Amino acid sequence: MSFEKVTPESVGIPSTAVLGLMDELKSQGVEMHALMILRHGKNCAEAWWKPYSPDAPHIMFSFSKSLTSTAIGFLEQEGKLSLDERLVDIFPEHVPENPSKNLKKCTVEHLLMMGCGHETEIDTFDGTDSWIKLFLHHPFVFEPGTKFMYNTAGTNMLSAILTKKTGQKLTEFLRPRLMDPLDMSKDIACFEIDGGIEAGGFGYKLRTEDMARFVQFVLNRGSWEGKQLLRAEWFERATAKQIENNDSGNPNPDWASGYGYQFWRCSVPGVFRGDGAFGQFGVVIPDKDTAVIINSSSIDLQPPLCAIYQTLLPYLGDEVLPENSQAYSELQFTLATRELSPMLGVRAPQSEKKYDGVRLVPAEKMPAFTTLIGGAGRFVFEDSEIQSLRFRFGKGKETLEVTEKGRSYSLPLGLRGTYDTVEIGKETFGVNSCWRFEDKLEMHIRNIHTASGKRFLISFGEREAVVNAESTVPEGGGLGDDLIPDSVWRIERDDA
Repeated sequence: MSFEKVTPESVGIPSTAVLGLMDELKSQGVEMHALMILRHGKNCAEAWWKPYSPDAPHIMFSFSKSLTSTAIGFLEQEGKLSLDERLVDIFPEHVPENPSKNLKKCTVEHLLMMGCGHETEIDTFDGTDSWIKLFLHHPFVFEPGTKFMYNTAGTNMLSAILTKKTGQKLTEFLRPRLMDPLDMSKDIACFEIDGGIEAGGFGYKLRTEDMARFVQFVLNRGSWEGKQLLRAEWFERATAKQIENNDSGNPNPDWASGYGYQFWRCSVPGVFRGDGAFGQFGVVIPDKDTAVIINSSSIDLQPPLCAIYQTLLPYLGDEVLPENSQAYSELQFTLATRELSPMLGVRAPQSEKKYDGVRLVPAEKMPAFTTLIGGAGRFVFEDSEIQSLRFRFGKGKETLEVTEKGRSYSLPLGLRGTYDTVEIGKETFGVNSCWRFEDKLEMHIRNIHTASGKRFLISFGEREAVVNAESTVPEGGGLGDDLIPDSVWRIERDDA
């Protein structure tokens, strides 16, 4: 079952309001990747900003937490877990010899509400024998349930609890209960951390419609196509304010309006959301029977929410509106032609002739090119090294040929003012390039399964080229991959 596609007016939304939302997101500098608006369970607007596409799973980051919470709801419904169960009873083999009073009080529910009692978060990737042991040995400073502290490791603990109780990984457990009934994609997977536990706190990638199906399921309070899959009472608890978070230090109101069971309360009364880093949102407006799904790339997460509140929420009417063919046509054109701001296809014929076929050989060891591209939300990197990069220009096909230890592949350069896409392994990359000056080529390369990519500036000389790279995240500051210092590459020609 796909969502029925309808005009905004048929579900009480002016097309002009959706256009206003698009304009506001743009004016606020939000780098959008995908948008879908659901009203009364119908799809009244959808868009993807090229090279991002409906077929490509997008990293969810902490939006994954809401899926993990829902899995715990199923586990409780089936009588396999009580939220009152204590961590010391679930993982006795990892408990300190003399557990603190606060640790002994900590329950599954405290993990769900981000109130386990930790003052700081552990590093799940610190290389210890057991991150679960590390979590339980970490100081439980506060009495559980009294202090909010955003704790992704705590959500990963929920995934570990599920596996301990069922012998199944998170996705394997959710597949027959949630993903298959909602007709979500068959290839959904979650990143695994040490111990074979799926990272329920950050590890999912979802296509936009899969994300939308889950958000609609939450809006439906656990019902799908007339069947109550998960009891409504779970969602009444999960999306209600279970703990105060207004002393968390975040100045934005939507991160200080209360927290549920891995769902955030919003500053607008009654509204809540699933929420992931760089702007992966499933915003639920229950009294308007509306959900807004966003994938984006931004450090500042408040502007997309404000845009929804200011430009869309006031226009969610209760009655069907007269069709507005002019506004709807403009909206359809706007939705269908979205693209990340591409560089104009500036060409440099003399430079292309000069550097056609040249190889760039790194002066120092360089990782795989896909690792250099990186992307916020790419957690696995190839054990390989670049041997050379070769540029090809001419005959209407401009490419970059990459040779590495163990493999080689080509990328289109996208020199015609738009993004070209290419599959490398199981990942899709979008490429857009232009000549900034004679002998300076700029390349924007995105891994469209992540929230970002790299901007490369290649400065050609007679015998060497200098390569600089920085993150495409608008404000800068990717997840540790934002800047690669200038590197020197030797230029080789076949006729040398």
